[in-house]
Amino acid sequence: MRNACAARAGLAAAALVLGACRSAPPGPNVVTVTAHDFAFEAPAEIPAGLTTFRLVNDGPSLHHIQLVKLEDGKTADDFIAGLKAGGPPPRWAVLEGGPNPPPTPGSSTSATVDLQPGSYAMVCFVPGADGVPHVLKGMVHPFKVTGTAPAAVAEPKADLTVKLVDFDFQLSGPLTAGKHTIRVENAGTQPHEIAFIRLEPGKTPADIGAWLEKQAGSFPGALEGGVSGIMPGAHVWAEVDLPPGDYALMCFFPDATDGKPHFVHGMAKVVHVS
Repeated sequence: MRNACAARAGLAAAALVLGACRSAPPGPNVVTVTAHDFAFEAPAEIPAGLTTFRLVNDGPSLHHIQLVKLEDGKTADDFIAGLKAGGPPPRWAVLEGGPNPPPTPGSSTSATVDLQPGSYAMVCFVPGADGVPHVLKGMVHPFKVTGTAPAAVAEPKADLTVKLVDFDFQLSGPLTAGKHTIRVENAGTQPHEIAFIRLEPGKTPADIGAWLEKQAGSFPGALEGGVSGIMPGAHVWAEVDLPPGDYALMCFFPDATDGKPHFVHGMAKVVHVS
């Protein structure tokens, strides 16, 4: 009798486990993108819905992914022409985020975005030593988002939220060493981004900005990912693995009024990670 009860209990437990597995929604689609000097290896079509972009930098230059949704029938060529003409990004170019640079060639960073059907381009805005953004050196990859987003996909489970405001980073809690899934929300009035930069001892965000102007000598820190530009009201997720140290959280997006990067307007915060 005892054995029969144990068997029934075991079957019931197994049924509960199987039921839970069946009811658990799937996670985001994962797309691996390899960045070279100066091109992306990436699919020409991606299914609609939550998508984790894993950026592998094959360098040797720093690279990131800026996803841009092209509306009103516009193309990647139209977008490049608009950049060359100067001025702010056109209204039909919607910034959708993407992973900011990984620390070293061969390493990777990830970010998750919700892709709606349409025409897109992935570009790299990181400037070279000559000051020319990589996108103007041909680092642009058009792609299509097709189909209908699945009805039930589990969003990444964030353990921290960072709000991007004009001009600050508001964290829901302290940053600690190790792996994190961070929900990044743009609560400002302009597009913003976040880059996690582990600072060399004694260095500051001002040293990062000064290095970017000339790119002479070694970089005064280590890039540890983050999220490229997103529009006001949007949210995405960044996956980071942070070694201990002092970090600069910085936004390099150009201001809508004077074109200066937002960190010049104060959007740079130093936090200690332990």
